[in-house]
Amino acid sequence: MKAENTPFWHALELAWCSDGALSLHSIRLLDAMQNMIGLSNSDRAEIESQFEENVVYDLTRAGFGCGDQALAAWVGTLTFLDDPASYDVSKAMGKAAMLAGLSRERWLASHSWMSQLGLGQPYAEGVWLEGDEAGEIARVPALLVPVAKTIGLIDQDE
Repeated sequence: MKAENTPFWHALELAWCSDGALSLHSIRLLDAMQNMIGLSNSDRAEIESQFEENVVYDLTRAGFGCGDQALAAWVGTLTFLDDPASYDVSKAMGKAAMLAGLSRERWLASHSWMSQLGLGQPYAEGVWLEGDEAGEIARVPALLVPVAKTIGLIDQDE
């Protein structure tokens, strides 16, 4: 799994990149997210270490951790994982990705993202058109918008 292609990396970007600082509230939100997606302490440490080396090192502090509002909204989207439709949506997204033209790079990035959320299997089934027919994706849930951009289902500007 490439650390930068994961929901937790995205959460770190939201927490840090608005002003180059991390608030106590953001730390608590990151802890909650870790628990919600079942991320191990060792995987979290690896992602945070890479994030610190690649991103935080170059940030200029301009505030006191203002990213917590965006992060709170992002963590709130994790409730999608409790929705029984998340399996079908993930499978349909995999099918849409394949039909849109899925390169090896996009596959690796998107599968890494979906796997961290526990949705890697249905996503892969949709890509490889395995099992029951995958439906069409009507709307991309907020939690999956970053990966939908990666695979070209949504324009980067949206």
